[in-house]
Amino acid sequence: MTDNEARYLREVQYRFPDRLEARAVLHRRYGRGDWFAWLAREIAFVPGSVVADVGCGAGALWRDAPHDVPDDLTLRLVDSSPGMVAAADATVRADGRWRDVAVIVGDATALPFADGSIDTALAIHMLYHLADPAAGLAELARVTRPGGTVAVVLNRAGTMAELSGLVEQALGQTSSRPAPLSSEEGLALMQAHFGTVEVRRYDDTLRVADPVDLLGYLTSLPEADAPGAATKLAEAVEAAFRRSEVFTIAKISELLIARR
Repeated sequence: MTDNEARYLREVQYRFPDRLEARAVLHRRYGRGDWFAWLAREIAFVPGSVVADVGCGAGALWRDAPHDVPDDLTLRLVDSSPGMVAAADATVRADGRWRDVAVIVGDATALPFADGSIDTALAIHMLYHLADPAAGLAELARVTRPGGTVAVVLNRAGTMAELSGLVEQALGQTSSRPAPLSSEEGLALMQAHFGTVEVRRYDDTLRVADPVDLLGYLTSLPEADAPGAATKLAEAVEAAFRRSEVFTIAKISELLIARR
């Protein structure tokens, strides 16, 4: 990812949470429904520990954290977007559950934490947004204490290909954006930094029954910013639902866990 692409993400795509929320709706309404419970169980947060959520977005992880996640975590939430940071701050404070929270505008490749000051460092569906993912991993390693945990989530290559196929069909061309960093590629990068990495796989199938939700997802994508693209996407969604009452999307995410 280039610096210009990173700027676009920060200043347009993720300036405010609305586009991210449009995409989250699809997963929340039509998927397995246990993503946050599964994630928390696999990571196994330690009571009283310090957790850095890098690329925290609007703070959904902490809004939806299951009750068995310890309430005495020290949370340090970081995002490059001031709009996302404001949303995350409002989310975690409105909940009232978390007592020690700092929400920070920061760069994932230059984290505002001392060496070895974090017990668990998270990068959930964000590493592919970095111009240099390896530099981001190096920072996660730097701030995590010996014996601590670095947890990264990425999608496997080809995940949700049904959506990209619909975009290509609507706009008559393949996406000009490079494929995002896959979990397979992320695993190789993490192994270079940490050696042993555990892989936990999350399989899901989204069975979308409402064309409004599907169109909301598609029009939140960068491709929809082109003139006339939204109309073409709406036509493609309408055609898809004429063929079938349900639009099915295959999804595979992987949690990559490394110990310092």
